[in-house]
This record gives sequence, C-alpha cells and structure tokens, in this order.
Amino acid sequence: MNWNFFFLRRCGFFLGLFLPLVSFAQFYSGSQTEFGQNRVQYQDFKWNYFKFEKYDVYFNTGGTELAIYTAKAARKHIAEIEKFFDYTLDDRIQFIVYNKLEDFKQSNIGLTPDDGSNVGGVTRIVGRKVFVFFEGDHVSLEEQIRAGIAEVLVNQMMYSGNVRDMVKNSALLALPEWYVRGLVSYVAKGWNSDIDNRVRDGMMSGRYKKFNHLTGTDALYAGHAIWYYIAEKYSPAVIPNILYMTKVSRNVESSFLFVLGVNMRVL
Repeated sequence: MNWNFFFLRRCGFFLGLFLPLVSFAQFYSGSQTEFGQNRVQYQDFKWNYFKFEKYDVYFNTGGTELAIYTAKAARKHIAEIEKFFDYTLDDRIQFIVYNKLEDFKQSNIGLTPDDGSNVGGVTRIVGRKVFVFFEGDHVSLEEQIRAGIAEVLVNQMMYSGNVRDMVKNSALLALPEWYVRGLVSYVAKGWNSDIDNRVRDGMMSGRYKKFNHLTGTDALYAGHAIWYYIAEKYSPAVIPNILYMTKVSRNVESSFLFVLGVNMRVL
C-alpha cells in the first residue's frame, strides 16, 4: 500500500477535527550532526510532522499515536502557560517526539557534550526545539511538554527574538541557574511529595547555603522551592512581574525588591 495514502487514511479523521490549520510532511535525519559530533546509531530515523498554528510535532516511524497525544497536550499547555506568564510566544515551537529514551540517545539532533547525562524525565531544549521521549508514562510526557513550553517562553520573554538575539541579550542579562531551571520545574510540575523530600534533604544537609552559586539538581530544586513559595505567599500573578522587572533592570535582586518589597536575603 502506498505510504502516503495509508498515512492520510489513518490520520485523516484526527487532522480534520483537531485543529483547522494542520499539515504534514516527511524528512530524514539519520546522520544529521552539529559541529562534527556524532553518536553510535543502530537505526535510521525517518520522520513525519504535523504542522499547527503555533507549533510543529515531529515523530518517528511508529510514533503517530504519541505525536497525536503530544499535539493535543501541547495545544492545552501552551494556552495555560501563556496565560500564566501573561505572554504570547513570539515564535513557533518544534516538538521532536521520540518513541523511547533509547531512540533519543541515538539521535544526533541537538547533540551537545553533556547529552550523556540526559536521563529519564529530563527535557532537552535547543533554541525553540523541544525534545521529548516516551517512558511508558503519559504524566511524565506531559511534564516534559510543559517544561519545554515554559523554557522556550521564558527564554523568549527574557531575551527576545531569535536564537541570535537570545545569545546576544543573554550576555547582558546573566541569570543564576536556579532562576530559570527552578521556574521551569515549578511550572511543569507544581509541588509534590518527591520535590518536597528533595528540598527538605537539600536544606537539612546545608547544600543551599550559597544560593546563587548552586548548580545542577540543587539549583533546580532550590529554585523550584523559591518560586513555589512566592506563588503561595504572594500569588502566582506576581511571577510575570518579577520576570519583567528582571529584564528591565537586568538585576535579579532589584526585581524581587521592587515587586515583593523584600530583598533576596529576606526572601
């Protein structure tokens, strides 16, 4: 059977009802690399994609159902996160959906030196590309989608424009690691017992004393706790104001003082 005919017949009902603006196409990326780097690959990746008003969803052979799920989730979460930040995405998001984590680890797309540390539940962002993978758990997949949307939106909100503008503006506004990573984690996951336990462990062990110098998971969970505390004490509505004042003043301390009336040490 002709592939294009089969693909259209299988997905036509979804495409007709889901959104008014959608198209699909194919591309091949089996050996695509960045800066001459490469990974060992055990299969070629032959991709298709759905195109929507604000985002595209790329999926590999056998990933049609995951792509449909991602597309539905992305539509809902983009609307929610834009409302949360009171900000509309400047540019389209590209979701690249892998059928499993092992497929993602074989891919050369967005290859960077620290990709080896990417384990389950971690969302990879390259510019406006969001790389997600299925681990047998749709809750985890949706958290990856939310985290990707939040990070792309925050980057556009703080640094503006395309990737080149972001690089230039990021040199003028250096945000501590806890600031963005913690905020993205909070928006993606809210608060739960696992995060509560991790934060409690970090506090009791004294790892959070040098707050602005935190890195890695310590920065993520300590930052997550700060943003959660701000939302609970002052209201989630103040968070976009803090981001705006940070961008205007190019100073994290000043933004908290202006919006919340307390400096970072007191907070």
